[in-house]
Amino acid sequence: MGLKRREFLQQAGLVLATLGMSEAGWRQLGSRYLQALAGPGTRKLALLVGVDKYPDSPLHGCVTDVELQRELLIYRFGFVPSDILTLTDAQATRENIETAFVTHLSEQAKPGDVVVFHFSGCGSRVGSIDSDGKMQNSLVPADDVLPLLENRSVNDILEETLLLLVRSLATENAIAILDTSYSYPGFPKNGNFRIRSRPRPTIGQPALAELTFAAGIKSRPNLRSPATLLAAAAPSQLAAEQEWNGFSAGLFTYALTQTLWRATPASSFSICVSRAAGQVEQMGGLPQQPQIRHDDFTTAGEAVNFARSLMLNSPAADGAVTAVEDGGKTVQLWLGGLSPGVLESAAGSVFAVESSEGAKLLLRGRTGLSAKAQVLDGELTAGELVREEIRVLPRNIGLTVALDSGLERIERVDATSAFATLSQVSAAVGSEQPADCRFGRIPETITASAAYDPALYQGRYGLFSLGQILIPDTQGDGGEAVKVAVQRLTPQLKALLAAKLLGLTANEASSRLKVRAVLATLAPQARVVAQREPVRAGGDYRLEPLNGESDKSTQFDILSVKNGSRVQYRLYNDSDRPVYFAVFCCDSAGRLSVLGAEGKDPVPGKSGAIAPGENLSVPTAGALGWQVFGANGLMTTRIIFSETQFDRTLAAVELQQTREALPLVLLNPLNVARAVLEDLHAASIPGVQKVGISTDDLALDVRVWATLSFVYRVV
Repeated sequence: MGLKRREFLQQAGLVLATLGMSEAGWRQLGSRYLQALAGPGTRKLALLVGVDKYPDSPLHGCVTDVELQRELLIYRFGFVPSDILTLTDAQATRENIETAFVTHLSEQAKPGDVVVFHFSGCGSRVGSIDSDGKMQNSLVPADDVLPLLENRSVNDILEETLLLLVRSLATENAIAILDTSYSYPGFPKNGNFRIRSRPRPTIGQPALAELTFAAGIKSRPNLRSPATLLAAAAPSQLAAEQEWNGFSAGLFTYALTQTLWRATPASSFSICVSRAAGQVEQMGGLPQQPQIRHDDFTTAGEAVNFARSLMLNSPAADGAVTAVEDGGKTVQLWLGGLSPGVLESAAGSVFAVESSEGAKLLLRGRTGLSAKAQVLDGELTAGELVREEIRVLPRNIGLTVALDSGLERIERVDATSAFATLSQVSAAVGSEQPADCRFGRIPETITASAAYDPALYQGRYGLFSLGQILIPDTQGDGGEAVKVAVQRLTPQLKALLAAKLLGLTANEASSRLKVRAVLATLAPQARVVAQREPVRAGGDYRLEPLNGESDKSTQFDILSVKNGSRVQYRLYNDSDRPVYFAVFCCDSAGRLSVLGAEGKDPVPGKSGAIAPGENLSVPTAGALGWQVFGANGLMTTRIIFSETQFDRTLAAVELQQTREALPLVLLNPLNVARAVLEDLHAASIPGVQKVGISTDDLALDVRVWATLSFVYRVV
């Protein structure tokens, strides 16, 4: 490992180490942090805890969370493996966790060192029934106990104890990350998500051993301040985990680690967390807002500010080489930086080795987040970072619809039969299988002002997000048969599949096309909201919201735009060749629309190319912009740039019913989405041939296109 790489990895620890200081404090301490991280005595320590095997509330993704964090810390942040202690399942008892924190972290960390604590598992609320009713957040260890009438004690770790432990560290460069939730909603699952909270109301009180341990930490002299935790959700919200193809993981941990694999010097940590929050909501419609929590000794100003920059000197990565086998002919990869959709279809894709010019890897197989690849060219060593070069996608990608467990057996049979008649749409029974959306009954709603008529609600079906949020405009009328409902929903299902296909073109982390895009509101207030560019394009542009508030908030939410606002996108070509573009918007109901540069011509391609060094606005400069309308919820805009024209896309769009008003809502969005993929495939042929692979699937060279995504909540 060269000096430059080592310096990058040392400095990268700052992203996980600078919670709880004011902006002025950060400026004062910034140079000191850099000196400390660059110094030969700097050490990076981590304690990672994950519990899946609870006595009465098993989880599935917490041990995977530990792997996600461990691989990130080693390969992206330069932690020495022996300095990372992991406690999983039966190892993660209350006593073991607290003892490990003291011996591995407190007793070893010196001023300037970097310390990371991570916990994935169930959370709860505890408090004495003899007290004033005050409840405390707690972490549930593997040796969870059920309180009895004669012994009300539980074996939890109090969040207050964890804050004291963080304050006991000799270094200020510490962060604790908790992927857990505390409130039990009365059910262990929410749609396809398993909830990370103890599935029973807590009437117990902290064990005497826990209170004694906390008192001992609190009595220590020179406890530093502040101590801050990064929590996966607000105290009243649910933190959840999801099943993907081959593995389960916490929504927040998976999204956060993906974001940090792709982080660059231009990305602030708060924006990484904000983007992770948006990704969590995109993955299933589950509102889960990360938050900073702090102790009573920390002022609000100290606790709510993160460091302004990620101190990274290395390019973003999609993963790393973890082992070299067969005399250098094959390698094992960890692909924690890939999105779930791309990861699922990754077999046959080509990766380049970041530090070795010309080294190529052909991915042969995958198990969970690990993969095996054939070395096409070059000599490799373990620890090398890898990035996408050729993305291979099957042409027959489909949409999977989970059937709600509340459906009767005959309803599930009829739904499975009905979905089987639709091309590239399949039904999945049970919440443990990966899916894109859910099909079920609309919950009965009774209001005080209206009498309840059972006939009105019988057989009323609709589509839901994986987090059980009704997708707008999919609910049917009462008395509808299941097969009739599925046929009625066919246009929405095709639109959801189209949005899924367009989502698979997202390559902001791997594209090298020198383009960028800016989202601005024109009314009711004129302001720049956010900007995007490929992280490998080499620009010096700040890739974050520009409202000045993101680094000052105790919670990190996604961008929001008021319903009725008028927005405009500004597209820049900073390359030395012309580029073409297509702009697609998908609203919370799944409707797919296309925008063009000209007010009366929303068809991509007719406006011609963006010349080198030039820019244009969508809608055109001087126009009133595009009005955000429709149901509140997530809006996703994907701006696709390409070095070649969108000939097939243009032909598919022109077959749609056209109108002058923006945007043009596509009547057959699936045909358009498929045409986009075929256009990108055609543009990639020279690069694919140069690498020397042959496939009947779609092969997309990440160097010839860039898809930049703006995700915001319409409020």
